[in-house]
Amino acid sequence: MTASKPKTASPTVDAMVPGPGPMIAVGSVAMQAWMELGNEAIRFVWDRLQQDIKTQQAVLACTSLEEVQRVQSEFFRSAQDQYTAEARKMLEIIGKSTTAGMVATSQARKYDDVPL
Repeated sequence: MTASKPKTASPTVDAMVPGPGPMIAVGSVAMQAWMELGNEAIRFVWDRLQQDIKTQQAVLACTSLEEVQRVQSEFFRSAQDQYTAEARKMLEIIGKSTTAGMVATSQARKYDDVPL
């Protein structure tokens, strides 16, 4: 008679794959970040359109070429400043959401605490 080896229990799927908790936490952080980015983009576009309309009205009210040049240079200068500030805001939102996502994943359950 051959001696049979004791069968070792194969790991279950639950032990190999982490639960949905961390994925849900990261997913909600990502969804919140997308919403913030979308809201910020819509707000920025709306403000820029309002600025464009004001500039167009100012250009139509100009009576000389020098006035048109002054209005256009002010417009481009302010647009450059606004786009720079907006890019900074977007990067801050992305940075905050990345940090929040890392916190959400670091709170995942560690599976080395499961008694054998």
